[in-house]
Amino acid sequence: MEMKADMVQQKRMLKLISLGFALWLLITMVLSVGGYYENFRYLPPRIFLFGILPPLVISLVLIFSKSFVNILRHIPPSWLIKVQSFRIVMELMLWLAYIGMLLPFQMTFVGFNLDIVAGITALFAGRVFYRKRRFFKPETVIWNVFGILLLINVVFVAVISTPTDYRVFLNEPSTAIIASFPFIWIPTFIVPFALAMHIFSIRQVFIKDLKPFDA
Repeated sequence: MEMKADMVQQKRMLKLISLGFALWLLITMVLSVGGYYENFRYLPPRIFLFGILPPLVISLVLIFSKSFVNILRHIPPSWLIKVQSFRIVMELMLWLAYIGMLLPFQMTFVGFNLDIVAGITALFAGRVFYRKRRFFKPETVIWNVFGILLLINVVFVAVISTPTDYRVFLNEPSTAIIASFPFIWIPTFIVPFALAMHIFSIRQVFIKDLKPFDA
């Protein structure tokens, strides 16, 4: 009976998370179209204050939720790493934006954005760390920390490429395009999603009696 109640609670949480995703995408789209994010001189930056920060806070809250931890218990650990391979596609899209003169070179893998490394290694790490139904926990934590550092790097490069007084990269174009739709979903959804997957993967490592999964 208790197990059934837990499943109902988990399904309810998944529905709330899905609804939250949709609502957040809608809110950031409306704010972007309305020009809310275009004021880069506002401190703290609006993209951080009402872009990256809210999803990050929610992700941190979720890892302390018993219902969400039970959801993590039933997710194969390799999935939380393999899903990061989507960053390969994202980096290719950023490169195309650079070719189209919408973004500066430093925001691509030909510049200082090495996030594609996380995407490529995710394909291998998702199998190597969980082969033969074993769970390589230290390696999982190290890889996730590595992925988080790559995210921090690309966010930092983006910030010092914006048209502000603290701009370091003076080459054109700037990264002002990220304040417009649909590019706004990169800092407000894509980056927080990748960060959340890292946080959830690390949290999963510390779940007691986590049953082994195949990669």
